[in-house]
Amino acid sequence: MRPLALLLLFLGTVWAALPPLLGPGLPAGAELRLFSQDLRILHGAWRVEGKRLIPLSAPIPPRPGQEVQLLLVLPGEKPRTFPGVADRGDVVLLQDKERVSLLRLLKEVYGLTPPERLWP
Repeated sequence: MRPLALLLLFLGTVWAALPPLLGPGLPAGAELRLFSQDLRILHGAWRVEGKRLIPLSAPIPPRPGQEVQLLLVLPGEKPRTFPGVADRGDVVLLQDKERVSLLRLLKEVYGLTPPERLWP
């Protein structure tokens, strides 16, 4: 019975693992910019430096539940956008049918040390 429990625990851990939605890695110099859905308002911008996420500007907090666009700029590549929803200092990214916390993704998948909240 014990091997079965261990197998189920392992499978649950594998299935619960977050996918690398933003690509295989976030190198130093990569920038994340959070825009309103219509791209008119820049809510915040951050740059990857080592394992840290450094703010480039003071954030303009979006409303909770507001649809936003995350713009990812990797050095030497074309910018890519990811739809999301603002959620109390975090962004819930919407990829296919999955909803993934940006802060959790940055910590668990990319090994970064982001702030506790992206805006107050």
